[in-house]
Amino acid sequence: MAAMAPVAAARLPPAATRRLYSPLPVPLKKPRLFVASAHSNFPRVVQTAWRVGKDAVEAGTNLLPGSIPRPIARIGVTFAAVSIALFLVKSIVSTAFFVLAMMGLIYMGFLALNPKEVTGSTRADESEGSPSEDPVEEARRIMEKYK
Repeated sequence: MAAMAPVAAARLPPAATRRLYSPLPVPLKKPRLFVASAHSNFPRVVQTAWRVGKDAVEAGTNLLPGSIPRPIARIGVTFAAVSIALFLVKSIVSTAFFVLAMMGLIYMGFLALNPKEVTGSTRADESEGSPSEDPVEEARRIMEKYK
């Protein structure tokens, strides 16, 4: 027979491709754990919020007419912004408390209307009247029933 031509050898897939299709399992490398930040950036968050607040007050002050003195306009815009922010926070908190109170009330009503749910009894316990019976004995009784 003729020797294998170099062209035929070049058509073989590379070793990496052969590994993908081999029947033997190839160990995969696990990705390393990456921690983005090990400390809190709370001061930076406060600085950014303060900067955004100052910019918002400045923008609101520029919307007022020039006849109003700038310091008084800044105080007025700041007061209006704080009032709106507190109103929004109060609305969100009161809505959350209302939802929690309604959930508790509905749950208490459910328990009042279904007292058997509180004790944890099952239908088998209700029909047999013995909640502490041996499960093996109960299985024998069921098997006798269907013989």
